[in-house]
Amino acid sequence: MRKAVASLILMTPLLGGCIVPVSVTPNLCREIGARDGLQIRLAFGLTRPDGSVIDTQDWQQFVDSEITPRFPAGFTIIDAQGQWYDAAGQRVIQEKSRIVWIVAPATDRSLQAHLRTIRQIYQKRFSQQAAGLAIQSGCSSFESLPVE
Repeated sequence: MRKAVASLILMTPLLGGCIVPVSVTPNLCREIGARDGLQIRLAFGLTRPDGSVIDTQDWQQFVDSEITPRFPAGFTIIDAQGQWYDAAGQRVIQEKSRIVWIVAPATDRSLQAHLRTIRQIYQKRFSQQAAGLAIQSGCSSFESLPVE
């Protein structure tokens, strides 16, 4: 019994990462008419292993064929500068990148498959080691407000 209690006490801090937090400002979210959902950021490096750059046309074809059909309600693309550590080459790599920001309901059952597919296709099509993913819960509103 002592071992079970000791294990539970030691593991309790680790369990916090398993709980999806509720919006930190539920009253504000309700007051402005925002809805709970997920804020998703996908990160895509724009340099191939051979040093060539994924050009605007190739990027746009990828967006049109892979992201738009899976998220037709919309998303935002942000130009960025990325940095990551290449363990194999033991060096820091800096490259231009793009962040795709998507707001989606947590109840969307196709979300996991869509995100996995987009990332896998990008990695394969452009010979990338990875495509980043960050998901946070929160609230958002994209409804029109009356202009005064």
